[in-house]
Amino acid sequence: MVKINEKEYAWGDITVVIFGRPVTGITGIEYKTKKAKEAKFGAGREAKSIQHGKREVEGTITLMQSEFTALNQAARQKGYKDILDVDFDILVSYMDGVAITTDRIVCASISELPSGMKEGDMQSEHALTFLALDVDYDVTASV
Repeated sequence: MVKINEKEYAWGDITVVIFGRPVTGITGIEYKTKKAKEAKFGAGREAKSIQHGKREVEGTITLMQSEFTALNQAARQKGYKDILDVDFDILVSYMDGVAITTDRIVCASISELPSGMKEGDMQSEHALTFLALDVDYDVTASV
């Protein structure tokens, strides 16, 4: 875990940028890189090696309705039907004081457009799942 001045990152230390603009109506973001691995066996009961396979990136970005609508409108302004048809990078910057760490989610693609509310909801927010080609972790020097 990264520590800056003996402090851990907090939600208020994160900035997310999509389509070149900060996303202010974000309430959550999660992303992970997975790599397929399998134990390989030969003679005996113990594995002899670990076989490495393909990598996959997936995640979820949770947005307030107004931000979701703004992203969808931005996609339409670029000539797409909606945000499902456009792939884009997501920059996630973690900052505290003078130190900034930025992760670049490469070529994210939203896979579904959820909608709806229920009684008692004080706001409408939507979790958008995505796939991506890669995550460049800590690209601060190249951003």
